[in-house]
Amino acid sequence: MKFTTKKQSNLLEAIMEAYKGISKQKAKQMLGYSAIFLNGQKIEKHPQTQIPAQSLLEITEKSKSDLPTKQNKIVILFEDNYYIIGIKPAGILAANDTQIPTSSSFHKILENFLSEKARKKVRLWVVHRLDRNVEGLIIFAKTEFHQQLIKENWTSVTKKYLALTENKPENEQGTIESWLMDTATQKVISFPREREGAKFAKTEFLFLRPEKRYFLLEMTLHTGRKNQIRVHLAQINCPIVGDRKYGADASFDRQIRLAAYKLDFLHPVTSKPVQLHYTPSNRFFNPSQSADEKYKVF
Repeated sequence: MKFTTKKQSNLLEAIMEAYKGISKQKAKQMLGYSAIFLNGQKIEKHPQTQIPAQSLLEITEKSKSDLPTKQNKIVILFEDNYYIIGIKPAGILAANDTQIPTSSSFHKILENFLSEKARKKVRLWVVHRLDRNVEGLIIFAKTEFHQQLIKENWTSVTKKYLALTENKPENEQGTIESWLMDTATQKVISFPREREGAKFAKTEFLFLRPEKRYFLLEMTLHTGRKNQIRVHLAQINCPIVGDRKYGADASFDRQIRLAAYKLDFLHPVTSKPVQLHYTPSNRFFNPSQSADEKYKVF
């Protein structure tokens, strides 16, 4: 984010001023995984570094590279008094499912983690979901009011995904539009025209580069339908690696190579820009060619 300081202060105070509502502890954490520029020049990330008044301070949180592991299950990229954004690993539900114990969802695991840390009960509200086998950035609200506040502005949130596909699309960029409908078999089907019971879905794609035998695409969601990216890529004969449900090679049981890797939005309370992204692990880009993958980290 970019912020013009109003008064002279030290770096820690400037960060707390830029992110109104952020705690001193969280500001110190940001020093560890952010690149910080003063009037375009990278500066030493010491809490007492002096920042003059009317200076342009740029805080780039994109440099954090931690990823969830068995030893470090929870990775949080953003937190203030209103929202928390972490990386959901593949192989775990985003939130509760009536068919599966609630303690197994990322929502509940994150709540338990924060409760233990705060030594009191912490509750989070679900803002959006990711498919169980999809990894990536996910937002939770700290109150029901702030959950509704961000949902009311959800169309203004830029959501981008990385997809590793088996084929390269005919065009290097384009837009896919259709009407999607869930079925009794839990498989979503696509229709070229409006149909009763189906919901309109729109996805943009951009070819980034080849990845050995596969192809890496950036996907931008304009609507948030179930399995939307997976269905749309299968529709243009570019199934996502590991997505056997929608036509990918079924020789091995692989993690679906789809990651919600970018979020960009104006904070609905502070009106400050929130820009986050992460890079999936090397394993994401190198699917096993000889064995099933055991990718659940919880």
